Amino acid sequence: MTHKVLIVDDEPDIRELLEITLGRMSLATESAPNLATARELLNSHSFALCLTEMRLPDGDGIELVEYIQTNFNQVPVAVITAHGSTETAIKALKSGAFDFVSKPVDLQKLRDLVNSALRLPPKKSTQEPAMKPDGTRSGVPITGNSRRVQLLREQIAKLARSQAPIFISGESGSGKELAARAIHKQSSGATLPLSP
Repeated sequence: MTHKVLIVDDEPDIRELLEITLGRMSLATESAPNLATARELLNSHSFALCLTEMRLPDGDGIELVEYIQTNFNQVPVAVITAHGSTETAIKALKSGAFDFVSKPVDLQKLRDLVNSALRLPPKKSTQEPAMKPDGTRSGVPITGNSRRVQLLREQIAKLARSQAPIFISGESGSGKELAARAIHKQSSGATLPLSP
């Protein structure tokens, strides 16, 4: 099955470059010059990934990241921009972006990003995992039904779909290792060993 990627950029040359690059990776693409067209395409097609510019004629890429997180949260989003700063990158990642890339785009880095995004396991429900016959829980090894535990599982799922470095801190016995293992298990590197 050929994966389809949504490209959102107001510059026709950039859209064409990305279409050619992804086409050479045997990926299908759809392009949008603005947020309105991107939303229409998202509502009428199924995408495996979205690449969006930060500054668009009718809004910004963060709005699209948030829209996708709310309505199509299985779709990882990478923000590509010439107007990047550390603050912008942090804002994009906090909004749920998979990664942040500055222009001019390094095509090998773009290919690596796309391959990594396509390796992400399907997003799982953040509800309480099912009980296995041996009495342990499947899925995320963090148990509990409180609102705080549910929020923690949601945050873990969001972090696992990002390429951002993650620092986990807390007191001894607070579950840092459980959180790290849960993030790793849901990440694109889940098939690789968890590094200490």
